[in-house]
Amino acid sequence: MTRLLFLPDGPDEAPEIVEAGAHGPVRRKLLPSEQAGGSAMLVLPGARAVSRWLDLPGGSLAQARAAAAFQVGDAVATGAEGLHLAVGERDAEGRALVVWIDREVLRSALETARARGVEVTGAAPDYLFLPDDAEGRTVLAAFGERLGVRAEGLAFGVEPELASIVVGDRPHRYIPASELDAWLLASATRPAVDLLQGQFAPRTQGPVLRWKRLAVLAAVVVVSPLVLLLAQVAKDGLAARALEARNRTLAVRLVPQAARYGDPARFAVGRLQARTRLGFGDLAAGYVDAVRSVSGMRLDTLVHGQDGAIRSSVSYVNYSDMDQLRRALKSGGFDVVEQGTLTEGQRVTSDLIIRRRP
Repeated sequence: MTRLLFLPDGPDEAPEIVEAGAHGPVRRKLLPSEQAGGSAMLVLPGARAVSRWLDLPGGSLAQARAAAAFQVGDAVATGAEGLHLAVGERDAEGRALVVWIDREVLRSALETARARGVEVTGAAPDYLFLPDDAEGRTVLAAFGERLGVRAEGLAFGVEPELASIVVGDRPHRYIPASELDAWLLASATRPAVDLLQGQFAPRTQGPVLRWKRLAVLAAVVVVSPLVLLLAQVAKDGLAARALEARNRTLAVRLVPQAARYGDPARFAVGRLQARTRLGFGDLAAGYVDAVRSVSGMRLDTLVHGQDGAIRSSVSYVNYSDMDQLRRALKSGGFDVVEQGTLTEGQRVTSDLIIRRRP
């Protein structure tokens, strides 16, 4: 039977278990010393993880994760050191869904689950448990004080005010709390991405199996002409782990500065609330309108900096699209600085700084 274990945003909140009951899903909070037992999918707060679609080469899962690590290192403003990456399904355009999260955040979450006596069978951020919509609409649902957002090429968890800015006037569907748990349990049977990959992948235990593996490896070393190939594979694995060792940052899509704090979620919430008071909504709304005016351009990230400017990344097909965006921003009273441009397959991604012209 599929169960979900929800971990809270703050230390004062209790974990929750969601499981099927005789008359529908049942959600309950765990008591301070309660052992939940059994197995469950681990549901992480959406603000702790970032999802993005990347063009990755074909091959094994380890090769895809290594390639994603290179690209994420360029995409994350504060660097990718300290991150754990997981690669999932590909979308209609053939891009792979990649999720990254601070390695220590995931490790701590798994330890919390074990302390409650729960065997974790998989893990993902809450917004990736939202279902796809048959009509192509953006799906929204509340997870505590944040909204989870899921659509084709779009998946994140943010404050409601920012979600409304990013979603704008797209056709969307809101799942009420009374229906949400049933959808989450249904999606848990096949999550879009399982974070339990690489060093966090489940490993079969037992001395008999370990001895069998050693015997097989010994035989291969002795009789196989593929020893050099195996050595190269091992070298590639070490290189992939070295990349992960350099990936030390907390991926918070909207507030990357939160990686420097012990409680990144709390810092991000405070920063977003402060931005709202400083007129961030008007600044972001004008910028989002300019992006929408360029056909085919997609808004990937939107971050409000400490200096009052917007840090953002947009993706598009033609370089002339960026010229159209510059003109739209200029006519709207904005200054724009292009920090960098990265080509990913058929699309181009640009990192921008936008300020309102004095």
